[in-house]
Amino acid sequence: MAKKIYPGNYVNRLSSYQGQPVVAQPGRVFYHVTGYALVSATGGTSFDITIPSPDRRQDDKPRPDITSLVIPSGAALYALSLRVPDMRKDRAVGTAFTGLVGTNTNRLKVANAVGNDDELIDNNISTKSSDIAVASGTIAPGTSIQSIDLANSYVPALQTAARTLKVYVTTSAGTAAGSTLSSTQAGGTPIIVDAYYYLNDEPSDLNDIWLPFINESA
Repeated sequence: MAKKIYPGNYVNRLSSYQGQPVVAQPGRVFYHVTGYALVSATGGTSFDITIPSPDRRQDDKPRPDITSLVIPSGAALYALSLRVPDMRKDRAVGTAFTGLVGTNTNRLKVANAVGNDDELIDNNISTKSSDIAVASGTIAPGTSIQSIDLANSYVPALQTAARTLKVYVTTSAGTAAGSTLSSTQAGGTPIIVDAYYYLNDEPSDLNDIWLPFINESA
């Protein structure tokens, strides 16, 4: 497990690349993982989610990107979101656009299988596909958020196995593969994904009890 941080020094975003959790509640460690699925000119009907390396220079990148976003076994997934961003360089000028080109009434979602929709349960993880749809041949900037209200004591289902998330294009029904979605934007259009989950914390070890006079055995 990555080094944990605590509320007193929780001043920046958690590192998705390093798998950094925060101890926001005793006995649980919370994760916020952010990645993106790149829709290129070639396009497709499903897209892997990349967790980018902290190394920004493409000609000097000793740590490669992580090429998938996986919710681990035992995780309690309590929120999942997708954003189709406005690709204008200056968002104060002109009309918002994404560069995405697709078939009208097709939809976009993040899920662990194309047949899943609008759920956060074990092995059935998805945003609501009807939140993001193709109209007039394109997808407008927008967001979709699926969440469980922890404040009202709702308990997320535990995932009984690791679940790999992808961004899917679907038909208007939301549960079958749609037509190809592509991008006219130079370099493609990134679809931004956030996953929020917690795991049970690990039991403490010798470093946590400060017991004096412990000698290594011969």
